[in-house]
Amino acid sequence: MQISEKFELLLMSDSIVDVLEGTTFAGKTTIGFGLKYVIEVKKSSKQEHLIAGESIGTVEAHIINNENGLLDLWGDEIQYYPNGLGKIRLPHLKIADKIVYICGYSDIAKFKKVLGGQFGCVGIDEINIANMEFVREMMLPRFEYLIATLNPDNPDLDIYKELVNRCRPIPELENSVPNYMWEELNREIPVKDWHYWFFTFDDNASLTAERRAALLVSQPPGTKQYKTKIEGRRTKGVGLLLRLMPHSVISELDLRNRIKEGLKFLKFSCGVDTSYSRESDDTISFIFGGLTNYTEWIVLEEMVITNKGRSDQEIVSPSDIAQVLCDFLDVCREKWCNSTITIKDVFVDNADSGTMAELIKHKRKNGVIYNFIPSWKTITIINRINLENGWLARGKYLILSHCINHIAEHNKYSWKPNKDEPEDGNDHTINASQYGWIPYNDKIGVEVNS
Repeated sequence: MQISEKFELLLMSDSIVDVLEGTTFAGKTTIGFGLKYVIEVKKSSKQEHLIAGESIGTVEAHIINNENGLLDLWGDEIQYYPNGLGKIRLPHLKIADKIVYICGYSDIAKFKKVLGGQFGCVGIDEINIANMEFVREMMLPRFEYLIATLNPDNPDLDIYKELVNRCRPIPELENSVPNYMWEELNREIPVKDWHYWFFTFDDNASLTAERRAALLVSQPPGTKQYKTKIEGRRTKGVGLLLRLMPHSVISELDLRNRIKEGLKFLKFSCGVDTSYSRESDDTISFIFGGLTNYTEWIVLEEMVITNKGRSDQEIVSPSDIAQVLCDFLDVCREKWCNSTITIKDVFVDNADSGTMAELIKHKRKNGVIYNFIPSWKTITIINRINLENGWLARGKYLILSHCINHIAEHNKYSWKPNKDEPEDGNDHTINASQYGWIPYNDKIGVEVNS
């Protein structure tokens, strides 16, 4: 079997946890379970170990009986007893004198038969779809070594917060993890010796050029399957509504260089979308953007606040938002505006009369320069999406790379399953941005006179 350099580093690593994420056909399961897991079992002083998948049949098909599976790779060194043997009535593998139980995490009644014990090595296949009760039971801890594989999925899943994002790449591979994955990993505090590995087609030394070419055209671009399996990105939904292009996200340095070369801002505005719920993941979102002399709309700054998890003393109310928003606008004005062009107009969700009343009261009391205007919902949601997709395709809608929440929503905002309407979620910074550009939409993306 051919093994790439990155997988060789995995086999040599000294970890407590190894999480293997990435594209389909990257070799994660073959090398992760077929070699690394077995090596750890052989090294372990423990007698009992565990491999779990969606079902016992899935483990058999993906890990044990397939080509380059455990039995194929190790021959007589590993025996499999699907119906148990002797006093051990559960399906299990025998590796030398070690016992490796096989279980499915989708059937609570069945997996509880193996819970309660202490295991040497635990392997969990496709952990992103695993029952979290099972995963949490395993994390108590019940292991001395854990390996888990997954293709990218909805980044809001608990598995990312509780396990995956707490892992980090080994120093030699820090630069091999894409920036969009670093943004996800950095949401949580790392744990020592919990290692993260990102694998792609390029890491599968056995993948032929023909097979790779077939995989690249196997899924329609823009769908969740394409994003997760082909591009290796975490995303949510059955079909993304807004499609970021490679040129859609730019650095602040690149923008500053363009300004030196002649780019100018003709108009600035800010959009505000609000939700004060403590029960949901909904947010209060501010998006500051501007129209350029190249008819681009550029998202320059963002601010996102949520009440979820806040105590009664910490909860953010409309009266608090008035000052927070003005402080945000002051920072944006100082950073981006000049004596010729500044930010005056702020478009606030017209469904939120409470926030609007507080903003007007704040302006009257403090004399701020900003005009707080109810959002213009003169363009339907679907038409807003169509407009932005056209601008994204032509490089007329750009986002600065530090606006990570706005970028993340673009990679999540999707159609409702089996319905021709957008989901009601993952759209708060998107709505805020729309409120900001709707008044100027006829000036975005138009031909520039030479």
